[in-house]
Amino acid sequence: MNTDESNMTRRAVLGAVGAGAMVAVAGCNAVGEFDRETETVEFAVPASDVDSVAVETDDGQTVIQGHDGDEIQVEATKYAAGSMDLKDITVSREVTGGHLDIEAGIDGVMVGAGGGGLESLDVRVPRGVAVESVGIDDGEGEIQDVSGDLSLTVDDATADIGPVDGHLDVTVDDGIVTVGDVDRVTGDLDDGRLEMTEPATLGGLTVDDGNLELAVDDVDGIVDVVTDDGDVTAAIAPAVDATVVVEADDGTTEVDDGLLDGIRTADGTTRGVIGDGSDQLTIDADDGNVRLREL
Repeated sequence: MNTDESNMTRRAVLGAVGAGAMVAVAGCNAVGEFDRETETVEFAVPASDVDSVAVETDDGQTVIQGHDGDEIQVEATKYAAGSMDLKDITVSREVTGGHLDIEAGIDGVMVGAGGGGLESLDVRVPRGVAVESVGIDDGEGEIQDVSGDLSLTVDDATADIGPVDGHLDVTVDDGIVTVGDVDRVTGDLDDGRLEMTEPATLGGLTVDDGNLELAVDDVDGIVDVVTDDGDVTAAIAPAVDATVVVEADDGTTEVDDGLLDGIRTADGTTRGVIGDGSDQLTIDADDGNVRLREL
């Protein structure tokens, strides 16, 4: 880099947007035929100004986790190469009515040779502040040790969730979501996979093309799990009180011995009861296999 470029890599204080100060640190190194520049942006927002947080990212690795501090702390690293300019990759925030929106991604349409985007986004949230929604467009996400009913949107990414002290509602266009310790799970998957590694209350789930691995310790009233093309494995706790109905249009149904009482099978429908049968869990698989086992 020449002298002017080197001067641009020195620490600079950017103008504040909303609340808190923003600091950017830039660097440059050669990658292939392009110079690759990076910049780390840091800012903090007092938790006293915020009741809830929403995060939206285009790509990269996103980590959101709870901590014991009194600020929402954000650190983002962005990169640019070739004709891409670091200023075209933005990290912004806005506080409105106690709600903090954090957005990171490319501003506008990328043109010319080269590339750029977000390498990483690290958000630390005081545990008394609710994480309300997270959108991950393309990359990897990890959300842990936070509170609040969380709405998660995954476009073409993977996400590991939990523990979350609240409900989780997932919308997946094309991705894989692994769910740990949460209170309740609902969602809508277009093309992807949802795996529950810890038991939770199950709400409704709809899947167009993908597989479900469920761990159920309660059923939230009348619950429908509907899949167009995919397999469903449901591990159900014996303490659940539910009537269980499995409708397999073009697939097989396998039920572990002793899981269901009064089990009956006719015309592709399998029905049985766990406990007093007061709630109802219906699994409707159009083209896929269903397995029910004891948790």
